[in-house]
Amino acid sequence: MKMKVGTRVVLTIYLIAVIVLCGFVLAIIAGLLPASNLTDFAYTAANGDIWFKILYAVIGIVVIIVSFMLMFFGLGKAPAPKTAQVATFESGSIVITVKAVEELVERFVHQDKNIKGLKTNVISNQDSLDINLDVSVLPEADIPQVTKDLQQGLSAHIQQHTGIVVSQVKIVVSGIRESTVRPA
Repeated sequence: MKMKVGTRVVLTIYLIAVIVLCGFVLAIIAGLLPASNLTDFAYTAANGDIWFKILYAVIGIVVIIVSFMLMFFGLGKAPAPKTAQVATFESGSIVITVKAVEELVERFVHQDKNIKGLKTNVISNQDSLDINLDVSVLPEADIPQVTKDLQQGLSAHIQQHTGIVVSQVKIVVSGIRESTVRPA
């Protein structure tokens, strides 16, 4: 996942603070700074003015929150590939965009006169495609038969034209629509 500007700024400030803190501790260990600096800090945090305690508490809470955010950065869902691999040769490879596959799906589905509405979602996997359709059918359509024929035909059509295996065709019938052409 690509890091956004805001996340990059927070990470940079966080890392600078950690580097300064580590440098401070290493300087005390090496004898470059007196150990009293560390004890003065601890004494101020424990026995100092209330405002110092609030400041140190806020800094500590912010560091903990940012640490957890950065720990889980990038664990989100990876973006879906925008292309699918058609073939690979010694001289290179051939890919097809998901948008082109969606156009093939839409052209095939619109050939069926029983289907009036269509929303398409094609998901590219490593070596196959998943196709999700949301369709509306005519009231007189035999929905089980129409959807079964559509699943089988679409899978074969896409594999024939792209060479990519269709692992799943999921069809949701979300509506019943009247034909837009009415007899006179």
